[in-house]
Amino acid sequence: MKKLNRVCLDNNTEVHYDHLVIAAGLTLNWNGIEGLAETLGKNGVTSNYRYDLAPYTWKLVQELKQGKAIFTQPPMPIKCAGAPQKALYLSADYWYKNGTIKNIDISFYNSIGALFGVKEYVPALLSYMEKYNAHRNFLHTLTKIDGETKTAWFTKKDTEGNDETISTQFDMIHVCPPQCAPTFIRESVFADANGWVDVDQYSLRHKTFENVWGLGDVTNTPNAKTMAAVRKQAPVVAQNIFDALNGKSPSTVNDGYGSCPLTVERGKIVLAEFSYGGKVTPSCHTWINDGPKATKFAWKLKANVLPLIYWHAMLKGHEWLASPDKVKS
Repeated sequence: MKKLNRVCLDNNTEVHYDHLVIAAGLTLNWNGIEGLAETLGKNGVTSNYRYDLAPYTWKLVQELKQGKAIFTQPPMPIKCAGAPQKALYLSADYWYKNGTIKNIDISFYNSIGALFGVKEYVPALLSYMEKYNAHRNFLHTLTKIDGETKTAWFTKKDTEGNDETISTQFDMIHVCPPQCAPTFIRESVFADANGWVDVDQYSLRHKTFENVWGLGDVTNTPNAKTMAAVRKQAPVVAQNIFDALNGKSPSTVNDGYGSCPLTVERGKIVLAEFSYGGKVTPSCHTWINDGPKATKFAWKLKANVLPLIYWHAMLKGHEWLASPDKVKS
């Protein structure tokens, strides 16, 4: 059967291609938590994953003088694995500096079994969790929420893999929604068993269709889903398509680089940089013997330099600092 090499659009038109790059991002599954969509943005329920709710989050933080504040993280993969913690750290920093933190019970409910997936960064993050007296609850997944009664339900997994449902009250809760590939990707021939675009993690070429490539959050590459990852992936895909158009094998590889600037207080960031396998790969970091720490330098980098790279380099197709690695002969 002849390959048609075409994309069908929802307005019934078709686009034909020689090579196809799939960069569809991912979907925030608000309905993946029972009751969340109905109460989001009121009753003390918020999420910075909806940009329009960031002011509501800030309002809740400023108004909370005592009570229980919950911050959640769903099962992986998600956009930037450190983002759910950032909301906790910045909220706690405000309460800490305003002297109200002693009256606030802070809890972090994480679906995975560790504070962060790359162990070298855990000590620095743990020191801030302890500074803010934030309780860590691992292997807890938010499954249901009732805003009117201010109740949240979690599935807790024990050491033997058994599930238990527990509930807790809250005064405010910041929710990170579960995330998945878009429906049109999950239902396509390009998806793997979990719904993500099935590519070779190094060349980013589809494992079945040689003229199809994946880029960004929608792929099944085992790296963090961050903008820093896309920044390194894009030159790899561009060069490898150029090679394919000239009848050559892919000449560049993706090393799985990702970066997650974890804002732990106003003015300081733990800059986590890592590649496939959780290998720490710092590009511009201050190191001491016991590992990475929060620095003012990382804050300035995040606040003043990275926005310029994003808006004036990446989005305009300019990149001078992310040359792809060559295939080793």
